[in-house]
Amino acid sequence: MEKIIDLIVSNNENIFGKNPKIKKINVGFTNTIYEINDSFIVKICSNVNNEENFKKEIDFYNKNKDNTLIPKLYYSNIDKKIIPYYYEIIEKIKGVSLYNVWHKYNESEREHIIKQLCAFMKQMHSIKGNNYNWSEYFKNSFITIYDRIKELNIFNNNEESMLKEAYTNFDKYLDSSEFVLIHNDLHFDNIFVDNGTIKIIDFERSMYAPKDFELDIIYRMIRKPWKFASEENEKYTKLSDYENIISYISKYYPEIIDTPNLYKRLAIYDIVYFMRQLEEYPHLEELKLDVLKSVKLVIQK
Repeated sequence: MEKIIDLIVSNNENIFGKNPKIKKINVGFTNTIYEINDSFIVKICSNVNNEENFKKEIDFYNKNKDNTLIPKLYYSNIDKKIIPYYYEIIEKIKGVSLYNVWHKYNESEREHIIKQLCAFMKQMHSIKGNNYNWSEYFKNSFITIYDRIKELNIFNNNEESMLKEAYTNFDKYLDSSEFVLIHNDLHFDNIFVDNGTIKIIDFERSMYAPKDFELDIIYRMIRKPWKFASEENEKYTKLSDYENIISYISKYYPEIIDTPNLYKRLAIYDIVYFMRQLEEYPHLEELKLDVLKSVKLVIQK
């Protein structure tokens, strides 16, 4: 990758200037990342299997150019004519992830952060997408995972009956008529804060969906904050620090909380999420209990 970053730098001298300081800051399975002059980040899609997600992120930046709560996109390239990889040049943001400091904040500071997050979501959700069958999307996901899990004999007959009953409610609760651009990964490791101001990163999972689906990961993080924190920050996570987040969202973005059947919908999202996890870790009793708890919420009259 050294030759590639040198080529990128030489082809973007108008951004970096001559002889910039180059530092590799991360090597991952999907992207290779460099810091230039302590001001720019070059993200190279070094795994071709991630190109569709990488294009999603570029598209997200281009559709949110006026959103001041995301890094600025200076340049992106996906034609591979000169550089044989997709890449993007973005602003290097200052600060630390919200997980690093959330436990230090008082409730007034936390409310201020969530107010900014709501402003970000509102601006992003103003970008509309084409409608599709949201219930069918989740029914297909459920059936695919359920058929594989059934072979593992994780659930008894009564539990399987409950799962099937929950499935029959998908159409009733997931009826949706408005689809918007969502970030789809808004846990605190993707929210950076500097002097009380937030910036959002990582848009590779962005998609068009009903706006309440933005709460899927947020709501799961509120209930299990340690699951999304880095190993370094996991020790700082306490449930009591997260208990007021939904009330703050309700205050500053009531439209998302007012979604009809919101908590039934969130429970359905949980079913599919935890079943996917359970398929990977069938020995974890906690995941089975998470699935069944969500199922009971869906079928509860």
